[in-house]
Amino acid sequence: MINTPAADTPGSVPAGLDAVQVLRNVSLARRQERAARTKKLIMATCWADCHPPESIDPHQLAIPGGDRPIHPGGDGTPEMAAFAIAEFGAELALSIASTERFIADALDIRHRLPRTWTRLRALEIEGFHAQQIARETRHLSLQQALLVDAAIAHRIGRWAWSRILRHLQAAIIEVDAERIARLAQEAADDTGVFIAQSTELGTKAIYARLSAADAAWFDAMVDRIADILGRRGDQGTKNQRRAAAIGVLANPLHALRLIAEDTAPSLFDPDPDDTSLLPVPSDVDDPASTADHDATVECDAPADHESPVDHEAPVDNDGPVDHDAAVDQDGPVDHVGPVDQDSDGPAPTGADCATIEAAPPRFPIIDPDQRLAEAAIRAIGQLDPARLLPKATLYVHIARETLQNGLGVTRVEDIGPIVSSLVADWLQDCQVTVKPVIDLVADQTTVDAYEIPDAMRERVFLRSPGSVFPYSGSVGRHVDQDHSIPYRDGIPDQTGDVKLGPLARREHNSITHGPWNRRQPQPGTHLFRAPHGKIILVNETGNHDLGQGPFAHRVWQAAAPQNNAA
Repeated sequence: MINTPAADTPGSVPAGLDAVQVLRNVSLARRQERAARTKKLIMATCWADCHPPESIDPHQLAIPGGDRPIHPGGDGTPEMAAFAIAEFGAELALSIASTERFIADALDIRHRLPRTWTRLRALEIEGFHAQQIARETRHLSLQQALLVDAAIAHRIGRWAWSRILRHLQAAIIEVDAERIARLAQEAADDTGVFIAQSTELGTKAIYARLSAADAAWFDAMVDRIADILGRRGDQGTKNQRRAAAIGVLANPLHALRLIAEDTAPSLFDPDPDDTSLLPVPSDVDDPASTADHDATVECDAPADHESPVDHEAPVDNDGPVDHDAAVDQDGPVDHVGPVDQDSDGPAPTGADCATIEAAPPRFPIIDPDQRLAEAAIRAIGQLDPARLLPKATLYVHIARETLQNGLGVTRVEDIGPIVSSLVADWLQDCQVTVKPVIDLVADQTTVDAYEIPDAMRERVFLRSPGSVFPYSGSVGRHVDQDHSIPYRDGIPDQTGDVKLGPLARREHNSITHGPWNRRQPQPGTHLFRAPHGKIILVNETGNHDLGQGPFAHRVWQAAAPQNNAA
């Protein structure tokens, strides 16, 4: 007999739930899961408290392999008895090593990250998020960890986890810049390019580990060549053309010519007056030389057929040299004179005999690859070398404190927070543009057009460098700048700082074409209403779930545009 679980048990699969009930069950399960993990972390600290070093039997200390005090956590955390780890791990169904790391996480959070510990116990954050912060900061001193905790604790749970990690990295650099700079220098030596084995489908993977700056240059060059291939008729996808671009880069001459010709195509146009790469044509005005280009002149064979023909012997001829004549023989002949068929003299024999066939009046004297190489070299000599470089733009944000101290955290868009000494190395050979600090509230002039002016786009990005959609992790200039109120033709002042917000493309589509709604009552403050009524507020402090009760509804109503309070 099989016992079917009751409908309200955790493993049951209830039937007949509508969408709202499903969402409520998911919310309840998330809270229960958070509470359960928090409970385990709290119990881990209690277990360590129950087994201090003093609890170890002195006999254990006297025997090899006996119980010993261990220090699983970071600086500032207590020791505990090593043998106590195994029993706690049996309850967690974890190995001894994994259990020791779990207890270390709990002790670090309690002793080194007190603000995070407070929010954890209040069930405001996920336990596994707190654990990762504990592991990322374990190498820091107690004072350094406390500083990181003060900088990061209030952000946990209010942003996408990927954004929290970037803030965490920046906080660690700020308190431990010298160590990070030293590690960065060591990492610079651990670089290389690696080729994987071929697959049965005939492809190979290439993996490269190099500096972020060189990676940016390489990515930009691959992208540039991929675009050139597209303009030259390659019908592949962008990724396929990027893969082909790496093959092009394997032939530097071909890559150089592609870039030079795309940069200044007029330099490669054939010049009808330029005969530097062509032989001197025959005198086409001489009827004798053009009477019969297809004629074949046969010479008498030598009397002694056993004697070899000396094809290397020079032709003794005082007439003009015809570079357009073709010689059919095994060896090269430096110069071949015209054959005067009306001459009364003896026909050439022996070593002077050759079969001469007329050819088209012009043909190159060098192979095509060499000709292309010389054309590319000539063109490059007329180009500004800077135009051959890929356009890789790094947006670097440096705080005043970093400039004053000389070493600190610097934020590089699309890379993240890094130690400032690395940026100094990257930029020493680059053209640097310094932009002044932009006042985000000084100019909020609206425009009538749908298109967004560059200055306005920059202000919106600096205010919100990532998507403002709830819990989105999309960051960077590639996101869309969406109108909070859908744009309509003929209405003035629809585009402005207060009327725009960054969204990733799928998020943008969910609002523009889907059931989500958004309002922006003031610059940088966004309200979202989910399809089933939940209201989420997003601003510079993070994401705030207001629920779907009367208070949330009033906030939504208060944020309505003045001309549309629905």
